Amino acid sequence: MDKEVIDAIRAKEQLPESMTDSEIAQEYKGTYTAARAAISLDHKPLDQVLADTMAKIFPFMRKK
Repeated sequence: MDKEVIDAIRAKEQLPESMTDSEIAQEYKGTYTAARAAISLDHKPLDQVLADTMAKIFPFMRKK
């Protein structure tokens, strides 16, 4: 499991720093949580995608 995925799982699940990366990898390997953490590294959240799209369509709606 990649270090970035392990860090994302640690943050999302609020795991203690005392857990080693190998313990997290072993416990979360093949789980839904690990899959979501990996996907979140490559994709923007849906709210951000919608905001970006609305800003393109309606320029006056951009956040300042």
